[in-house]
Amino acid sequence: MFTLRKTGPNRLDLEFSGKLDADGMRSALDELIAQSAGIDHGHMLYRIADFDLPSFGAFGVELARLPSAAR
Repeated sequence: MFTLRKTGPNRLDLEFSGKLDADGMRSALDELIAQSAGIDHGHMLYRIADFDLPSFGAFGVELARLPSAAR
């Protein structure tokens, strides 16, 4: 499970739990990119509870999106 909330103009709160597969990673990264648009010098709060390593497919999705995240 992945939950993302924008709690202020420059802050995002993320919560992870359970297993993250390729579809979940794709969705999480899409949401993260959309919610973080326009934030400069922002802050993130991570909450990780009962989190398993992402699947191999999820790592592939993350690596494929790395260039767009570096903008």
